[in-house]
Amino acid sequence: LKKLLKMGRVFFNTRKNVHNITADYQCIDSDSGKLFTLNSTSAVAVTLPTDANVTTGWHAKFIVETANNNGYTIKTGDIADSGGDDFVGGMAHLSTTAGFGHAVVAAANDNTITFDANLDDTGGLVGSWVEVTKLASNEWMIDGATYASDTDSSGAGTLTNAD
Repeated sequence: LKKLLKMGRVFFNTRKNVHNITADYQCIDSDSGKLFTLNSTSAVAVTLPTDANVTTGWHAKFIVETANNNGYTIKTGDIADSGGDDFVGGMAHLSTTAGFGHAVVAAANDNTITFDANLDDTGGLVGSWVEVTKLASNEWMIDGATYASDTDSSGAGTLTNAD
């Protein structure tokens, strides 16, 4: 018992805070740490918080649970070029039919992630995911993987500039 007391708090049976998204959603500061599941067959837009409404370190993970031919988009809260929020980092883009993959790296002013199950050069099959972390003012770090059944998909449409 003394050893346990020296260890400090020990948590058992902790679980993720899961939030199911079926329609457009505006993330807020208290959403930090959540696991969002994307479950719709209609177009869905998720907007990340703006700098004024979030602190550095805010993070969340988004996972496609239902493949969507109309697309899921995840956008930064400020999509303006030159001063808006942009993504840095990248994602793996993997073909389930061609046996190859690509690295998709955020370019200057990229502020939108698209998961679409049937759009050329994107991915969005079940299991596609992205984790976002607020690193600094105007900067979101991304890491993830997209899965596509398109035999020649490059992933070029996954990260774009919406402005």
